Amino acid sequence: MRVIDAKTELYGLVGSGISYTLSPIIHNFIFEKIAHNAIYYPFDVPEEKFERIINALLELCKGLNVTIPYKERVVKYLHSIDITAEKVGAVNTVFGWRGYNTDYIAVKKLTSKFKNLVTDSVCYIFGAGGAAKAVAIALSELGCDTIVVINRTPERALKMVHLLRAKGFNAQVGNANCSTREFIVVNATPNPDFVPDDCAKNAGLVIDLVYRPVETSLVKKAMAKGVNVINGLEILVTQAVEAQRIWLGIEFPEEEVIRYLYAGKFIW
Repeated sequence: MRVIDAKTELYGLVGSGISYTLSPIIHNFIFEKIAHNAIYYPFDVPEEKFERIINALLELCKGLNVTIPYKERVVKYLHSIDITAEKVGAVNTVFGWRGYNTDYIAVKKLTSKFKNLVTDSVCYIFGAGGAAKAVAIALSELGCDTIVVINRTPERALKMVHLLRAKGFNAQVGNANCSTREFIVVNATPNPDFVPDDCAKNAGLVIDLVYRPVETSLVKKAMAKGVNVINGLEILVTQAVEAQRIWLGIEFPEEEVIRYLYAGKFIW
């Protein structure tokens, strides 16, 4: 049984409406496995209280993760941000008042295995939030020829396109034409069914950020046609392990975390 004492370090996640999160399960499992005297707690902070609470959390927590809707808002409270957070314009990990973006790190690491498929391809990004930006930048750096942003709110899609163009990437707002040349499909929305069936079945690579269920409808359609897939669980666990590397300098096996999540029926 873990004992909490005066030397126990506090880590946590700050967001709003985060009852679904698996981050405490993942990070507390890692702390226990490496016998590190720390706990990880989810801080569900309403938006009207964020300004009052964030500095206290940054002071109290040895390390912090940041999720929706605060990945961009947290930046002004930090002393600095590293190149990963600067590229994306958002922070999801904090250590020593410095911000990082392990979403970007995780996606680039996982997608680099399929660099031959990404190079010179069209990349259809469904969604225009912070995670979508991280994926779009990672894919662009790996050689994606054109990023096409598809979002129900055109204004948000256009804002993301402007950001990508400002960084020198070829991007546009549009619709998915999944019957033409080589392409990559990314679902960065909560609804995998937002992606048309022909996109799932004809892509060279499908990336779905949804992790429960692991085999979403999009992932199942892609796998049935032999399409390469990166699922949301892989991204979730990889970005969490990257956060541990930033906080503690350790390299923890992603496979061990995934086995634990399945064994505990935290995912399905």
